[in-house]
Amino acid sequence: MSRPTAYPQAVYDLFACSSKSSQKDFNVTPHEEASCQWERLASEIRRRDAIDGLLGSPKRYLTENWNGEGAAPIPETAFQEARAFLGKLPATIPLPEVITEPDGYLGLEWYAHKWLMFVVSFNGKGALSCSGIFGPERSYGTRYMDDGIPAGILRDIAKVLQ
Repeated sequence: MSRPTAYPQAVYDLFACSSKSSQKDFNVTPHEEASCQWERLASEIRRRDAIDGLLGSPKRYLTENWNGEGAAPIPETAFQEARAFLGKLPATIPLPEVITEPDGYLGLEWYAHKWLMFVVSFNGKGALSCSGIFGPERSYGTRYMDDGIPAGILRDIAKVLQ
């Protein structure tokens, strides 16, 4: 809920510009509000372009033996799932490295060092295979993405980024 501030002039609020909430900040002029909307749109377009550049074209991986060592094909739906996942990822989380796995999975990896990493892999069938190393702690399992990214996955990514 927005609170009026004690300042009589309009205040530029970074959180108001980055928030998609329907709360109205009464200290922001219509011009500033429009500017925030354009900034948000430009940011979303840059993020979408970065995701498209990161995932590239899946055509190379659709055939058997794409790596010359007998790799299973990675289905185009795995790329679609990864794109949807990245589109739902909060913009404050940096984009991961993409890993094409020889078992036919497409992985997204957040890596700090060999004892601090987390990978989410997509098989094109709706299941997210997750595994992480956080020092002595390990995390692994299968998750499913419905309307958003499961909170456990976001927590594990945050562990790597801290």
